[in-house]
Amino acid sequence: MQNLPISISKDIQFRFLRDDEKTYSTSEKELPLVVEPVQETSFAHLSRLLAENGAEFNKLLDKYGAVLFRGFDIKDGNQFQKVLEFLNIQLESVYHFGSAHRVRITDKVFTSSEAPPNTVIAPHNELNMVPWRPNLLAFFCQVQPDVYGETPIINTERLFNNLSPSLQHKIANYPQRFVRYVPEHLLGLVFEGLSKHEISKLITEQGFDFNWEEDGSLNFECSYITLFSHPRTSRLCFCLSIVDCLVSREWYKNISQRYSLAKRLYYNWLPASLYKQYQQRLTTAATVVDGSQKRTSTLNAYFVNGDNECITITEAEAKELGKAEWKNAAIFQWKQGDILLIDNLQVAHSRLNTAQKRKILTAFGNMCNIRDMTPATLGLASAKELKASKIL
Repeated sequence: MQNLPISISKDIQFRFLRDDEKTYSTSEKELPLVVEPVQETSFAHLSRLLAENGAEFNKLLDKYGAVLFRGFDIKDGNQFQKVLEFLNIQLESVYHFGSAHRVRITDKVFTSSEAPPNTVIAPHNELNMVPWRPNLLAFFCQVQPDVYGETPIINTERLFNNLSPSLQHKIANYPQRFVRYVPEHLLGLVFEGLSKHEISKLITEQGFDFNWEEDGSLNFECSYITLFSHPRTSRLCFCLSIVDCLVSREWYKNISQRYSLAKRLYYNWLPASLYKQYQQRLTTAATVVDGSQKRTSTLNAYFVNGDNECITITEAEAKELGKAEWKNAAIFQWKQGDILLIDNLQVAHSRLNTAQKRKILTAFGNMCNIRDMTPATLGLASAKELKASKIL
């Protein structure tokens, strides 16, 4: 276990999560670093601490990957935004490329997700298919969940090191290709009201290949290596962006006691091939052609092998990855007023099923370009060759 840092103020203390704060026991013991007040809990007090020690807190975020401010009296999205500004985080005011519906709370704060409460949101790094992405991601618990609703977090270096050599080799040496389809009626959600010309300009700047369909729908894709060195710490970072229902199934299995008997049988006992077929039918049912118009956005991800062929993750690899994600996740209960800071390059996040009431807000910033990162290992091609082919 890492040594806890020396406190930078007599008014706060550092620790890791206690067992009674965790919903599930896993191998992750050092994520996140918890920052607690010794006595004074007010927003004004926290503001002074951050104004005086912002640079030190940012160094702690680099070192530990995630920092949880717990026990402070933070009431709303405006105070949440001010906390982040005291840390000199360059917050973004737009949320382009997102696939989930969000409600804007302030000019730079949104609801974290409006996904159905029974749905598990698979582990991922924020905007994981977009080269231009946030280095910093933050969450704020404005309304503590009645039950469940955790936001698991995963140190992706530890996750990668827990994978088999064969899967490590595939991730390290095969770029991933992300293929996105957005129907015309969802362009406003994904691109926050940009015009067709503005969208074309944005995705061109991001290095996507794209085409517009006659009905106004958009197809775009890009490829890049998902294993790279952190720009400040040089630690290995694994962009968690594999899209496969068999990965998510491992999460459903581990929380299946939260669901009905029929769902528990479905998640635990249905053969993997049938499970995947059924999940694909559900996806197809949600994206059927209604006249000439697909109804929902879709995202597919592939590995690109040495022959430039797109291949998918195998059943065994998906199961292995899902099990490793769960094993290395920190899964803890939200408390009212919590602020969780995540280094979005080092740490991935998820969301378990929830129930009303729950209100988690989010903000992000310190944008960076994944194409500027140094690949952790290449093996099959040189960096120069990959850059020339727009993979880096």
